[in-house]
Amino acid sequence: MELLSVKQAAALLGVDDSRVRQLLHDGKLQGQRVGGRWLVAGDSVRDRKDRGPRSRRPLSARNAWGVLAVLDGHQPVGLSDAEKSRVRMRVRNLLAHEGLAPAVFQELLAARAEVRSYRVHSGVLMALLAAQDVVRGGVSAAARVGADYVALGRAEIYVHPEKVEKLEAEFGLARDEERGNVSLRIPPAEMWSFLISRPGMAGQGHDAPASVVAADLLDLHEGRADAAAAGLLKPLLARYTQPRKA
Repeated sequence: MELLSVKQAAALLGVDDSRVRQLLHDGKLQGQRVGGRWLVAGDSVRDRKDRGPRSRRPLSARNAWGVLAVLDGHQPVGLSDAEKSRVRMRVRNLLAHEGLAPAVFQELLAARAEVRSYRVHSGVLMALLAAQDVVRGGVSAAARVGADYVALGRAEIYVHPEKVEKLEAEFGLARDEERGNVSLRIPPAEMWSFLISRPGMAGQGHDAPASVVAADLLDLHEGRADAAAAGLLKPLLARYTQPRKA
C-alpha cells in the first residue's frame, strides 16, 4: 500500500496540512500513525480527489432519517404527511438524476447524527457491542445485515442521547480523535424506535437497519466500503425504479 506524508496528501487534494489531519481524525481519509506522525493511504487520497468537492448541502437530521426510514420500508418518524411525501419524492428524483451514486448519498446523509471517537482496550470491544444500550452500525453490523465487509479491531455503534454518559462510565470510554477504535453516533432521540427495529441474530442486541449500515459505510470514504454499501442499497432502492402503476 502506498503511503503519503500529510504534506504530500495536502498537495494532491489542494488543501492545507491541518485539513488533512482533520480528515484523518474524522475517518474520511485512511492512514496510520508511525513514530508520532501520520502516513496517509494514497488510494484514499485519490479516491477523495476523484469525488471532487462537496456540491450538496446535507439534509437536516430529521429529513436524513426520513430518507433512511423510507429506504428501509418504514414510515418516517416525526414527519408530517407533506414531509413524508417530499422525502419519497427526493429519493425518486435522486435515482432518476444520479442513479446509485455513493458520494451523493453520503453527502446528503452526513448530518444525521453527532459522531464521537473513543479509544478502548481491544478486549472490551465485544462486550461493548453486546451492551443493552447499543445498536451496532457500520462495520460492526455490515456482515450481520448481508454486506461483504469486515473490519477487525473497530466498533461502530449508535447510542441513545440519554445513555451516552452511562455507557462512557460503564466501559471507560475515553475520547480520542486521533487513535480511536470506537465510532459512536448519537442520533436524535425520536429516531431510536427506528434504529432498534432490527433485532440482532439469536437475540444478541440490535443491528441498525440496512439503510443505516450503508450510510455508515459510505462515511468511511473507501472503495471497498462503498461497494458494500451499494450492495445493501441496491435492493432497497429497487422499489423506486419500478414503473409506477397507473
